[in-house]
This record gives sequence, C-alpha cells and structure tokens, in this order.
Amino acid sequence: MSLLIVGADNVRTIENEVARLAPALLDAPTEHWSGRKAGDSRRVIPSRTRLVVVVCARVNHELLRHVRRQAEKSDVPLIYCRHSALEMREKLAEFIGRQPAAAWQ
Repeated sequence: MSLLIVGADNVRTIENEVARLAPALLDAPTEHWSGRKAGDSRRVIPSRTRLVVVVCARVNHELLRHVRRQAEKSDVPLIYCRHSALEMREKLAEFIGRQPAAAWQ
C-alpha cells in the first residue's frame, strides 16, 4: 500500500500523521508530486496507491482535475486540504475513522 502527496512542500508532516493513524499506508515508499512542474499534470497515479492527499494551496486547477479524474477512475480516495497541518490532521483522522479498521492496520 502506498500514499501519494500532491502539492506539499514539507512531506514529512503528512507522513508522520499517516504513520500515526494508518501505518499500513506507509509500507511502500510515499510518492510526492510538487505540483510546480509542468509535467506533473501528465503523471499517472501509481497502481499501488491507496490514498491521495492534495494540498490545494500548492497546485493549479489543471493538476487538481487531473488527479481527481485518475483517482475516481481507480477508486482511490482523495483528501483535499489547504496549506495547514491542523486541517490535514483533522481531515485525515476523519477519513480514516470512517474506514473499516482492518483496511488501515
């Protein structure tokens, strides 16, 4: 299982929260797209990805649509947040709390 982070500058904060709430997501290396490169809007979400976290303050609309379409097609859940560790923490906890416990252990 893997995690894709789109748009964040400091990936470590998000990884730490995921490790605390759903350690199974970090079994594989975390993938990070900065959202600042022109080629990011043409990248493909890896097949092993189980969750996508998008930091909206750091990406353009084209990339947001591209990631959303791919995630919907692959049935990969998305979490959107602004550039705020507190908001990301709350949304991640809420999302993982809605999932069956076995899915993230």
